[in-house]
Amino acid sequence: MTHRPQLPPAFNIIELSTVGSTNEHIKQLARSGYPAFTLVWAHEQTAGKGRQGNGWTSVPGNLYMSLLLRPNATASQTGQLSFLAAVALAETVKEVVSKPVQISLKWPNDLLLNARKAAGILLEAEEDWVVMGIGVNVAGAPDAAASLAAFGCMEDAGAVLGKLAVRIKSLYDSWTQKGFDPIRAEWLHYAHNIGSTIQVRMPKEYFTGRFAGIDDSGALELEMPGGEKRAICSGEVFIG
Repeated sequence: MTHRPQLPPAFNIIELSTVGSTNEHIKQLARSGYPAFTLVWAHEQTAGKGRQGNGWTSVPGNLYMSLLLRPNATASQTGQLSFLAAVALAETVKEVVSKPVQISLKWPNDLLLNARKAAGILLEAEEDWVVMGIGVNVAGAPDAAASLAAFGCMEDAGAVLGKLAVRIKSLYDSWTQKGFDPIRAEWLHYAHNIGSTIQVRMPKEYFTGRFAGIDDSGALELEMPGGEKRAICSGEVFIG
């Protein structure tokens, strides 16, 4: 039996046995005026999705959630919430796994365990709301991916959700009061391949350079061979 998560008081949870996509479901609620910190949690997704329309395989026992936020922020600032979610994920995973593992965050939206994907984030927004979608491989994972259970996590999806929600709320409060700098510093602490030569591929071009960090908006800072820095707002990252 999946535990019902212990959530911060501000949260209002909508628990579903199955849904096409938690993000698509909560976007309809957002457009209907549901308040900030409405949380949709599904035990199964039949049409889960990741960035750029990629599918998200929904293995039973894993965590599928979407959180509605209504920040008073610019479009550039709301993009920072993806990194906030990533830091919250890293801190949660660090707490619940018991076996030695390297936890890292791959720009822009993945959590890796020993360089294998274990969680992903999909941020979607309209004029006055942001949806933070998160999928975590708690109990199992597709081939080439990783699960928390494989590294000694004894918690089920509901318990992991409760711990994650507490961290998201704490970091969100910090973000509204102190801005992005503390979150950016923590994200860089976990950054996958920071300082290494990487290749960033986009639909019509690619760049190779040194992964120097992320800027105030969360764009990847790529140091080119001549020393020039290029800000990359979207793309797929590979080892150069």
